[in-house]
Amino acid sequence: MFMRYLIWLLLIVLQIGFGIIIYHQSGKPLLGFVWLEQQLPALSSWLSSLVGHLPKVYQDGWLANHLPDILWSSACASLLVGIWVNQLTLSKLLPLGMGCAIFYETLQGLGFAGGTFDWMDMVYSLFGGVLSTLVTYLLLKKVPNNEAEQI
Repeated sequence: MFMRYLIWLLLIVLQIGFGIIIYHQSGKPLLGFVWLEQQLPALSSWLSSLVGHLPKVYQDGWLANHLPDILWSSACASLLVGIWVNQLTLSKLLPLGMGCAIFYETLQGLGFAGGTFDWMDMVYSLFGGVLSTLVTYLLLKKVPNNEAEQI
């Protein structure tokens, strides 16, 4: 079971990291990067150096406009679902993961959060939330003892 949780955490970190790389390579002054530069300049410098040595992933179009949002919302959904995977049923986890995945985009659409609302981000994030919920559920759901003995 420990290995399953390790894989789950690795998937979350990879999604967040890949989203950071794409956004950082865009060169746009995003609020999170500005904050990091002001609060933790050494970490910001290290991150810039690291991303500068990586192959160029950023591409205009779909990759730049949607993929980082999908990755981050999917990672958030996976994290929340993973916390309650053994306390709730899949029918309760699915709306939780989907809601988490579209939460920030919904706040943007209502004007409560910075950024640009995009219907396509909403749709992609919704599908990302469903997929990450299902993957997390299948990866982390405990197998009852009598089934585990049969395997």
